[in-house]
Amino acid sequence: MSRKQWLVIIVLGIADCLVLACLAGVIVFAPRLQALRERAVAATNPTPTVTLPPTWTPTPTFTPAPTRTPRPTPTRVPTRTPIVIPTPTPTPTLTPTPVTLVNGDFEDIAFDHVPGWEMTALVNWQPGQEFNPDFSYARPEFLPGDRQIHGSTLQIQTFQWVKFQVTLYQVITLTAGTRARFEIYARGYSNMGGIQVRAGIDPTGNPACQQGAWGDTQVIDQSSGLVLLQSPAAAVGRGGRMTVCFFAEPQFASQFHAAYFDDATLTILSSP
Repeated sequence: MSRKQWLVIIVLGIADCLVLACLAGVIVFAPRLQALRERAVAATNPTPTVTLPPTWTPTPTFTPAPTRTPRPTPTRVPTRTPIVIPTPTPTPTLTPTPVTLVNGDFEDIAFDHVPGWEMTALVNWQPGQEFNPDFSYARPEFLPGDRQIHGSTLQIQTFQWVKFQVTLYQVITLTAGTRARFEIYARGYSNMGGIQVRAGIDPTGNPACQQGAWGDTQVIDQSSGLVLLQSPAAAVGRGGRMTVCFFAEPQFASQFHAAYFDDATLTILSSP
């Protein structure tokens, strides 16, 4: 076939395709066009609207807002009043005060007496008499026992194999009601047994503490060392006189026995 013929065939083919396309479009869009036509007709002839009778709408009742319940007024917590605790005033402590005794350090000792001190002794035996080692007592002798305690020291002794029993005392004038205590240092020596020693005080001022109070009796010897003897504390009576005393007696009648005393002190514990 010639080129011209082929060109005619192609043009006819294209024309057929266009016709078929148009037919297909008519088929597809024809229902839609019919529907649009019916809607247009309906719009020109509207359906009458049914008027319903009016419905009564009740007027709403106004409900008042509830009244708020007032909150309770808070009660203020009362301010706590602090309790004032009184501060006790401490009672001042009295510093113990020593009272100067006459010859409390035992100077210038004589053979038969001690200056400043009175003596009472049990004496029922003299040299040359028969004696009982348990019940015979000779007069005590007083000597300066140098450096036995502090410097000059009172040394009390008697004959060999004979005991002694002695109380030395001193009466002091003090204000009635004053409380005091008597103290004295002691040593002892004995080659058999020991020396019984004690300190006493009499608040009524009687001689030799006859109605007074005595501290514990201690038995001392050369192994005991330095011992502090104390009387009980006592208050001066109405008479304003107080007696301080110290006592010594060997336990047994031995070959040699002696008691040593020094630094006698009366200490004021309280004043009236």
